[in-house]
Amino acid sequence: MIDPDDVLQLIKRRRSVRRYAEKPVPEEVMEQVLEAGRWAPSGANIQPRRFLVVTRKDLLERIARLSHYGPVKSAHVANAAALVLMLGDNKTISPTVTLDCAIAGTNMTLMAEALGIGSCWIGAFEEDNIRDLLAVPDRYDIVVMIAFGYPEGELPKPTPRLELENIVHHESFSKESEPSFVTKTKKAGPFSVLPKILGQLFGRPK
Repeated sequence: MIDPDDVLQLIKRRRSVRRYAEKPVPEEVMEQVLEAGRWAPSGANIQPRRFLVVTRKDLLERIARLSHYGPVKSAHVANAAALVLMLGDNKTISPTVTLDCAIAGTNMTLMAEALGIGSCWIGAFEEDNIRDLLAVPDRYDIVVMIAFGYPEGELPKPTPRLELENIVHHESFSKESEPSFVTKTKKAGPFSVLPKILGQLFGRPK
């Protein structure tokens, strides 16, 4: 039996890493990450997801230019050792495609953490342009992308989380459990991660 404390510590230790060392992730190590994604559950076991792995530097640089949330750039994509695009089959009968991709991605990021590899979810990007660049068929939506690489420098500090008492309800929803405005501002939302946002905005990932 796996020690549950070890599992929880692994989950807590995972960070969104945006600074990567110039060091490739060995193919056999990356395969372990992908294998973790393969074993993720999916609705009715339809498995409507595909994983597109990009390691070519020229492609990563072009994808980085197409990855941004307004002015906030995901420049770190260019320095990743690998980028995995989670593709969801939009022709499947399954209504859980997006969830299936997200679960697989979570498995991958946790396996990467166990292997000493940093990761970062990329959720804002020019999908049509990236689709054209990588010849992704219309049948597949690019649900999300995940950058992987060995961390460089000091790891980011953990971002704040709301307490369990603020997010867990029992039997029925209780308004009394909802966090105050001040608590939400400090522990959730853009102001809680403002230094990281500013770092991304000015091209200095934190």
